[in-house]
Amino acid sequence: MPISQSTIEEIRSSTDIVEVIGKVVRLMKKGKSYKGLCPFHSEKTPSFTVNSEKGLYYCFGCHKGGDAIKFVMEFFKYSYVEALEMLAEKSGIRIIQTTENIDLNEENEKLTYALNFVSNLFQTQLFESEEGKNASEYLYSRKLNDETIDNFKIGYSLKSWDGLIHAAEVEGISTELLLKIGLIKRKEDNTHYDTFRGRIMFPIHSTMGRIIGFGARKMYDDDPLGKYINSSDSVIYQKSKILYGLNYSKDGIRQKNYALLVEGYLDYLSLYQAGFKNVVASSGTALTNQQIQILARYTSVIYFVFDGDSAGSSAMVRGIDLILESGLDVRIIDLPSGNDPDQFIREKGSEEFTKLISNAISFIQFKANTLQKAGKFNSAEGKAEAVREIVNSIAKIKDPIKQAFFIREVAQKYDLYESTLNTVLEEITIQQRSERIRTEAHQFDTIPEDVNETLLTREENKIIPENIPIEEKELLSSMIENPKKICSFVFSHINLEEFTHPISITLAEILSHSSTEGEVISVNSIYSKVENEQLKLFLSELSAMQYQLSSDWDSIGSRLSEDRLLNVAFGAIKKMKVKKLEIERDKNQEQLKTSSLNKLDPSGYLNKHKELLQRIKNIQEMKLETRLN
Repeated sequence: MPISQSTIEEIRSSTDIVEVIGKVVRLMKKGKSYKGLCPFHSEKTPSFTVNSEKGLYYCFGCHKGGDAIKFVMEFFKYSYVEALEMLAEKSGIRIIQTTENIDLNEENEKLTYALNFVSNLFQTQLFESEEGKNASEYLYSRKLNDETIDNFKIGYSLKSWDGLIHAAEVEGISTELLLKIGLIKRKEDNTHYDTFRGRIMFPIHSTMGRIIGFGARKMYDDDPLGKYINSSDSVIYQKSKILYGLNYSKDGIRQKNYALLVEGYLDYLSLYQAGFKNVVASSGTALTNQQIQILARYTSVIYFVFDGDSAGSSAMVRGIDLILESGLDVRIIDLPSGNDPDQFIREKGSEEFTKLISNAISFIQFKANTLQKAGKFNSAEGKAEAVREIVNSIAKIKDPIKQAFFIREVAQKYDLYESTLNTVLEEITIQQRSERIRTEAHQFDTIPEDVNETLLTREENKIIPENIPIEEKELLSSMIENPKKICSFVFSHINLEEFTHPISITLAEILSHSSTEGEVISVNSIYSKVENEQLKLFLSELSAMQYQLSSDWDSIGSRLSEDRLLNVAFGAIKKMKVKKLEIERDKNQEQLKTSSLNKLDPSGYLNKHKELLQRIKNIQEMKLETRLN
């Protein structure tokens, strides 16, 4: 449900972040902030900081951070809308929408009403029509019971060209509305016909439980369409972003901390009915990045349970790399050849399936088995190609420790040197990185002039706020702590070009633009405007830094706040300027060495070396009362 920006701001400002986090984390007050053991990773010494004044949290251990909305999403694995609704309810805020969103929501409500009506019609036709008897008998033959059929609202569409059209017309549902959700189609002569005819119908729900589309299995051999077809994409249904059954299974996934991923509707229903409440289905499509990201809200481990045929294996091979690239762990349940999850459960039962889960294999073993079946290990060249393909998957993993363990596993399995595999891994990693850089190079070519409309909405989600120089962090932290006083001081001593990291450049540009325009600057105002999650995370870190500034500033911690911040900013500016000169000095030394080797006159480089050393010394000796040059 669309929520207006003003309502989001009201929710954010009305939420006491200490109260929200304090319900699940034991927080101790430390000055203006609160500290506790991080709920996102194991630690013995508290590194998790909550800034009640700015409404932000940050962990210096695992580097997670954000506002109360972000915390609810991260900790409870809620979607953005679910988190907003939860916090709104706690604060007694009524969800208010903009005029545009109200119009859109009214349209969505009409679509939802139509989908619910059609779903009820299909259910009625399953049990009360002569045609529906064959469909219900088929479901019973697949061992589905009445409770499952009713709970998942399974139905049947009559083998008619216009039965749905006429039923909807009586209900007052227009053909235009049915067209928008793909339940009917238009002919060339502008007449219409039912999309689904003579099929078992599986309603597809959103994560929040609303019907948004249908999956349909054919019942008659003369049906020219595929065995399974789905609703076409619409304003409320995008197949690539939906996992069948997630609305029923999300709590089970949270509890088990892993998801069983199957392909088809009946695979899902059989497993769920058998007691495996942590299962989802990809609705017969190849796994997508969007589906993986949705699953990542609830778990970091996925168990593939696809058909044991070649098509299922191919789908897993494609999906494995996507999962690894997303930072999740993947295991594969090795079904006997010719079996699918539905058949296995019906014939062997849940106890045997539990054993399969316990014996799930790694992606390395699965890939090796697949390549073995394809005959890749019949020659030395084939073996080399197969091992390289396995290492290619390992390269997708972001955690270097996991990479090291998997490389060792492959080395032991194929009697190869780890160093050889690491060389191959490095080659593949460099190649993948180069491809990413080429794709993303345009993102930080220049800082756009229109900060308000372009900079704040630019997508930079691939840039991670790592390796930002500490002096740049300290300088930006002092500016956002007291923008009115510190920003003018900083930008009278330093240029934007002297920042080196893309994210610190971006934030410095925002602060410079806002201070020049005389705008009121605060962490909250910047945080609420930016869409880039990494910049939001950096803001959370900076908000926490005032309590963890480098040891260089411990000696001045007892001074007045404004005086302390000026000293922090001044010291950081000196470091940045010195570092820039040191880079220039080192480059000059290399040129000096080259000139000596080539027996050229080194006097120019020697003079420049002395000049740079003197400039570095002058800056290091500068006092706060003296303007930097």
